[in-house]
Amino acid sequence: MKTFFLFKAGIIFLTVVSTISFGQIAGDRVSGSAVYEPTWESLAQHGTAPAWYEEAVFGIYFHWGIYSVPAKETRYMRDMYKPGHKFYEYHCKTYGDPTEFGYHDFIPMFEAEKWDPDRWAELFRNAGADFAGSIGEHHDGFSMWDTKYNEFNSMNMGPRRDVVGEMTQALRKQGMKVVTTFHHLRWDWYDAGRRLCPEGVGVNDPKYSDLYAPVHEPGDTPEALWLVKDHIKDPGSHVNDPIPESYIEQGYKKFIEVIDKYKPDQLQIDGGTCVRLGQERLKKLLAYYFNAARIWGRGVAVSRGYDRNNPYKPSEIKGREVMTSQVIPITCSVQNIESHFPRITLHQVNPDRWQTSSPIPGFNWAYVDSLEYKSPVEIHNGLNALIDGIVDVTCKNGVTLLGVAPRPDGTFPDSQVEILNKLGDWMKINKKALHAADWRIPCTAGSLRFTLKEDYLYAIDLEKPGIPEVIPGVTPEPGSVIRMLGSNQELSWHQDGDNLVIDELPDPLPCDHAWVFRIERSGAGK
Repeated sequence: MKTFFLFKAGIIFLTVVSTISFGQIAGDRVSGSAVYEPTWESLAQHGTAPAWYEEAVFGIYFHWGIYSVPAKETRYMRDMYKPGHKFYEYHCKTYGDPTEFGYHDFIPMFEAEKWDPDRWAELFRNAGADFAGSIGEHHDGFSMWDTKYNEFNSMNMGPRRDVVGEMTQALRKQGMKVVTTFHHLRWDWYDAGRRLCPEGVGVNDPKYSDLYAPVHEPGDTPEALWLVKDHIKDPGSHVNDPIPESYIEQGYKKFIEVIDKYKPDQLQIDGGTCVRLGQERLKKLLAYYFNAARIWGRGVAVSRGYDRNNPYKPSEIKGREVMTSQVIPITCSVQNIESHFPRITLHQVNPDRWQTSSPIPGFNWAYVDSLEYKSPVEIHNGLNALIDGIVDVTCKNGVTLLGVAPRPDGTFPDSQVEILNKLGDWMKINKKALHAADWRIPCTAGSLRFTLKEDYLYAIDLEKPGIPEVIPGVTPEPGSVIRMLGSNQELSWHQDGDNLVIDELPDPLPCDHAWVFRIERSGAGK
């Protein structure tokens, strides 16, 4: 054991670390000989996440589909059928009565004629992402892969291309891990359309049942959905209209098909999708996935949303804002917390690996035409919020899943591309402070965040540093060398009680956001 740094002042405490590799810390918990059974006890042997995910900083995925055509919001397909809603009024003015021009009529307009998955994969890799991937199916029911379980898919219609498959291939050529996300099984998503459309028309036409779900009577409270033990209990919308087993089974088979065809490294499952599958199918799904990955010889991760039945679990460690799923235990999955940077998703370190998903600041989950153009100031502020968010999440043992929003033709707005490129510039200099770093030290002191890696403490200032730069509660060993990442200059420093005081800074500073000080243990790196 070696004493590394002394942390005091009630902010940071004495840290003692072993000489241990980060591979040992993270561990690939997928045993080469394990066979997983569909029980939580067996699935717990898999563990929360494999080594690659434990070391990852962030990934990128995208909401891209039919809803990208009207370019308003990912809930457009639901709200366009609600008289009085702004999207209903917009739809009537722009496209006509939604009983005559329904959501399915947008499909031929979703052509993706300029889509180049190799360019997308290169953009994501250059941004510094560790993994990336496609949405598999959103709430709207349109599948983005070549599937035999849904007539309404991107191979049969619209782009007439296998988006998940082509994106997976392009990402693997770049050496990246692949995530596929699922947000489907939204039984009540088109209830407003069922009330509005006459019998046999649009949403109520059986020929569109693969897209809109089988025709059924809408409930009174479509937003209410609760899970009690293994059963869905919905106090209004489906008490007298149970979800057919055939519908849920079809949604389950879509998972299995994607696992078999594309071998994703991560599945991200929306909380509502988890609830509708139910615990028995979820256990079957995870056992199938983990056993398949064992055959592939790869470690995989499952991240999932939360259950609205009891979303908050007060905890001194996790804080009240953490949402804890009741449908998949933390022993075999990663909790995903939806957020919008610069909102802070977690105030303390979470000892369980977790994930936050956020769109690029200033944008929505999917393409919105009114958000396309950004001023230089808006781009700078959005990038700053994004970098600060990724740093904050990483230092609290989290991974960021960043949402990007392409146009329906398969291109990105210039402002999004600029933000991703500038994020990559920052990552080229500073990612080493985040990737595979040890978070097991108190992570914050004002604008400062901390990670520990090998023989270095990294102090990351989210605010532009000035002279003197005071890092409270840190006492390096005598003779320690301090540099800022991106600069070879050794910075003079002194100790003032419990505080480290850095007396000079590189001029110019090596980057424009989240400046990283590397504090070297005496004799290290010589």
